[in-house]
Amino acid sequence: MIKKLILISFSCFILASPQISTVFADSMESQSTKTLTIEETVQLALANYANIKLSQWNVATSDAQYSYVNAEQKNLEQKNVAITSGTLPVSTEYFMKNIPNYNQLSDEEKAGLNQSIAIQIMINASLNQQISAQTDSQNIYNQQQKTSQLKEFSDKLRSLNTDKVLARLELQKSEALIRYYAIQKYAQLSSQKANIEFDKQENQYWITQADDALILFRHGVLSRKSLEDATNKVRQQKAILERDQNIYKSQMDMFKLELGLSSYKDITLAEAKTEYPKTEALSTIVDMDNNFDLKEEDAKIALAKSNYDAVTASNSELKSYYSVIWSSQIGHKNIVQQQLEEKWAGYKSEAKEFYTKYLHLEEDYIQLIQSLEDSKTLYGKGLITLSEIDKNQLQLIQLNREMNNLKFDYFTFLEKVNLAVKGVIL
Repeated sequence: MIKKLILISFSCFILASPQISTVFADSMESQSTKTLTIEETVQLALANYANIKLSQWNVATSDAQYSYVNAEQKNLEQKNVAITSGTLPVSTEYFMKNIPNYNQLSDEEKAGLNQSIAIQIMINASLNQQISAQTDSQNIYNQQQKTSQLKEFSDKLRSLNTDKVLARLELQKSEALIRYYAIQKYAQLSSQKANIEFDKQENQYWITQADDALILFRHGVLSRKSLEDATNKVRQQKAILERDQNIYKSQMDMFKLELGLSSYKDITLAEAKTEYPKTEALSTIVDMDNNFDLKEEDAKIALAKSNYDAVTASNSELKSYYSVIWSSQIGHKNIVQQQLEEKWAGYKSEAKEFYTKYLHLEEDYIQLIQSLEDSKTLYGKGLITLSEIDKNQLQLIQLNREMNNLKFDYFTFLEKVNLAVKGVIL
């Protein structure tokens, strides 16, 4: 029961922290403030991140290349590459009808003319054979060229079809990664903003300590060296606060630029639904068949197999080459899958580490709360000074900071697990 009350007290402390927002002072007229949710962050990232646009253009390019080559192949398939050639006349009637006064000729003239026609017919017949042979040879060559070009188109289309598949997989993978990175950045900024509030609490603690030190110094109870140490601590903590504020502002400005929100002066990040680890076991199941890296390997294996199948058995050397490529792609996929499974095993170890760290922090928190209660009791009896209680308060601020960081780190880890389910293992 005591443990539950302590945890409830801790939860109330966290919930009472100021809302995560960014407000920057500027001499220019203030623009509108926007409240940004995680869901909207993801949509803006998908719409604005350069990697997504590049992947989309790659898909469009691969589609256009495939369509162009496919159209060229179809045009060639429908094209008649055969040629026809004319023939020289080999008919006596053809020559006779071109001699209108033949019947008026003498027998001797007719005999001479008939002999000339016969000789011309023999010459034309010989020439016709040569023309026919040349035409047949040209048609054979044209058909061979057509067959060769169609094969080149088929080979190219197999490769381009694989490029289409890979481009779409890359786009889907990019979308999943951008979603994760956007949420990761959102959580990081939320955590940083909360840490700035803890910086302020620590800064106020050291200001109070310095004020108390000055009073004690004036009463001759504290040395000048101790007073200077307290004053230096205030300066150090103030420098830390300013550093963290500048880092946060810089990263928030970059985040706004990436999301296309540069026109907004102030951005308020809606509270993320974070939680602490509840168990050391990672029960999430990842289906490797959905992994984009393995899908890419499958596409490459399919291309290697289709290239192998397209080669005739008579071309044994090329057949052997594509067989090696096919086997190599299968082996490469097996290696990639093994690496992914090892990475996923690392996720399980990471989940256990989160839970172990949470248990340690929870135990430290319980002990610190008990120490605070004991210190108050001892102080009431005059057995310790107020500074001892103050030290416990500082430890509480620092412990709350660690718990806050753990909560957001675990939130990001769960998103990384969700990314693995969607097909990307980091």
